Amino acid sequence: MKRIAFALACACLLLTGAADPSAAGGAADSYTKEDVRHLQSYLVGENTPSEPYDLNGDGVWDILDLALMKHSLAIAPEAGSDTIVVYFSQTGNTEKIAEYLTGLTGADVYEIEAAVPYSDEDIAYNNSGCRANLEQNDKSVRPEIASPIASLDGYDTVFLGYPIWWGQEPRIIDTFLESYDFSDKTVIPFCTSASSGISTSERNIAALVPIGEQLAGRRFAASASAADVQAWYEALPLTKEETAMQLQMKIGDTVLTASLADTAAAQELAEHLKAEPVTVELNEYGGFEKVGKLPWTLTRSDESTVTEAGDIMLYQGNQMTIFYNSNSWSYTKLGKVEGVTQEELAAILGDGNVTAVLSLQS
Repeated sequence: MKRIAFALACACLLLTGAADPSAAGGAADSYTKEDVRHLQSYLVGENTPSEPYDLNGDGVWDILDLALMKHSLAIAPEAGSDTIVVYFSQTGNTEKIAEYLTGLTGADVYEIEAAVPYSDEDIAYNNSGCRANLEQNDKSVRPEIASPIASLDGYDTVFLGYPIWWGQEPRIIDTFLESYDFSDKTVIPFCTSASSGISTSERNIAALVPIGEQLAGRRFAASASAADVQAWYEALPLTKEETAMQLQMKIGDTVLTASLADTAAAQELAEHLKAEPVTVELNEYGGFEKVGKLPWTLTRSDESTVTEAGDIMLYQGNQMTIFYNSNSWSYTKLGKVEGVTQEELAAILGDGNVTAVLSLQS
């Protein structure tokens, strides 16, 4: 189990007498704040520093070395974090994402471990009789957690990570959720999988226990990098300023304003548009929508949807559609045009192709 925070690491080092960098092979005045940034970047996989950062002489560069470095510079680590990263990982893929996220946020971290550990045979995907398969087929199963965290009091935000098992969250995640009160917390799921999406598990989590606010989660592949995690984290609507942002679309002389959906795709779109406006060529399709290719691929969380006039949807990950009539298909929500009627929107979009300039309004 891992419950690591910079403050705890520093306290442990001080108690063991290892907080003097000069005693561990480094001089207290030999490191700078730039070294701290370099080591932090290394810990989330962004670079490999050329300087020797093994401050405690154990042969590895890790969070303890960072704590020593910060102590030598009198940089106080954040204490009493209001954010925690909670994760369950069996093959290391989810653990890697959790470590990237912890490095970015400075949050506390807790690893969910099963009281009866899962063996490789227990999670053999092709074996219909394996332990995990039997658990996933029975929604009432609640595997016991080894050394449960005592309380989540004091945490406002909970990042919850897990692998996707048979299209859903592992049942031990349900055990965790039912063990604490989330009614006043912000919960942000993230998962790892080879192909399955996160949407089903998000719906399961939302229906299982009362949650103050559940933000759109993100699925990561095993190959996901620290930069991928950082881009997702920075796009999350964790401040009032971010949630107040709206999408603007200039079509001809008309400017349409749209609210952004609470999806990872909408958050990523907003993040792209923070840099500069983007022009999209929208083509007429079907007598009910305009569709155009975006310059990026956004995270899909497709759901079967009956659209309404004004809906802005993501189609196939890289195409934006604006509906001026109804259609039924599988889309990811991006936003909703506000302040115009269906007739007005149809007149603005016209009969043929149009050009839309996308930007953000804060």
